[in-house]
Amino acid sequence: MTGPLRDRLQPAGRGRAPGEGAGLDDAELGRRQRLRFGAVVVVLAVVCALFGVLSNLQGPKLTETRIDTEAAVAQPGQQLRMFANQVVAHVDADQVVVSPAAPHTVSTSGDVIAVRFTDRLRYGTDYTVTVTGVSSVYQARASELSTTFGTAAAETWRIVHGVDGSDDRIERAPLTGGADRTVVYQAPRIQAFEVFDTAVAVVTDDGTTSTLSLVAFDGVAVEDLPLPDGPGLITRFGADRTSTTLAFSWRPQGAETDALYAMPLQGERAATPVQSLAGQPLTALDWFFVPGRATVVVQSADESVAAYDLTGVAPPRPYGTFVSLQGVALDGGTIVAATAVESSRIDLETGEQTAIPFSAVEGGTPFRGELVAIGETTYVQQVAIPTSDGAAYRNLIVVDDEKEARSLYEPSTAGTTIEGFSVSPNGQYLAVETADATAETDFTYTIDPVPATVTTTVVDIASGGVVASFSGHSAAW
Repeated sequence: MTGPLRDRLQPAGRGRAPGEGAGLDDAELGRRQRLRFGAVVVVLAVVCALFGVLSNLQGPKLTETRIDTEAAVAQPGQQLRMFANQVVAHVDADQVVVSPAAPHTVSTSGDVIAVRFTDRLRYGTDYTVTVTGVSSVYQARASELSTTFGTAAAETWRIVHGVDGSDDRIERAPLTGGADRTVVYQAPRIQAFEVFDTAVAVVTDDGTTSTLSLVAFDGVAVEDLPLPDGPGLITRFGADRTSTTLAFSWRPQGAETDALYAMPLQGERAATPVQSLAGQPLTALDWFFVPGRATVVVQSADESVAAYDLTGVAPPRPYGTFVSLQGVALDGGTIVAATAVESSRIDLETGEQTAIPFSAVEGGTPFRGELVAIGETTYVQQVAIPTSDGAAYRNLIVVDDEKEARSLYEPSTAGTTIEGFSVSPNGQYLAVETADATAETDFTYTIDPVPATVTTTVVDIASGGVVASFSGHSAAW
């Protein structure tokens, strides 16, 4: 085949588009393709470098934040970790603003700014943390980093006594929307309980012998825990959730005094007596757990007060003799104890005692009862104020900052009595137990006998507003 017809049938450029690479051999074409590819790579590298330079010139940017929002309301010392896209220079405390305000410290390491909250945060609250003037270690271009997170909503647990022979119940419910409550466990004569991360420890008794059980949140798995040999009753019960340690006062059948026992839930789960300063089983008149530690502060039978490490690592720490042990502060740093003359705040580390200048209540000096130290110089306390004729008393609960005492709760009717109160672990809420003065109390209950028709009212301590009300007592959070 020759001539024009042969030229029309000949392949053009071996698969190239018409007109492409005309007159070029394969080597030349490959060289040009490599040049194009190299040019594309160079352009992309330049663009990436340009973006990197611009990023550095704009200052550090926030890439990620981490915080355990449930632990932040349950335990002090939780951290918000803010990750930047560059290694950041040192950040001072005055560069960090938390809104709403919360005490905090700040530290920097590499590309992380860590904001540590020294107190527990408020339930169900949105916090905004802003860090200004943040620069990298390589250049001084500053930027502002900001993030917002919400803490876990409050949840309450309570004991609800059965009526007409029905079992008692432990109920769990959101603080608001209490209709969504769940019955976690039910049994005859529930005396007390303590909540842990995945289970609740429950004390029941038949009037002569106690049973201590560990119950899963679904109420199905129940494990009986060992108690001291022989019949006896648990007369007081407490726990520290952080160290998963139980403690209880044990009264053997026929005895008139209570010995203090401890039981770690890690390991063998054996009940062992707490030893006194003299190395003997400790007889306790009163005691409290120190929040966040496997340590109890005890007033023994001779009215001496000391702290006892339930792990046995540290020796007992004595503080002196007091007529009453009034409580341990929520921050776990101090206790409040009283002599016949005054109440004092006692530093658990140093033993230093500071007299508490309580404020007058409505211009007078009340009779003072149970209290909870919710801040360095702030106390929630039940008080009784005599009427003008001295024939009766008004019972109310106040918050006292050593400057003034503000009323938080007073029954709305004269026929209502305050059965007890407690404060949420973060100091946000007051839970007041009330009942009708004519309601019958079953005093066969060993721990905290109250009428079956107790109502718990929850008050926001900062505002004084009522936020919830429900049937039951012994509120836990």
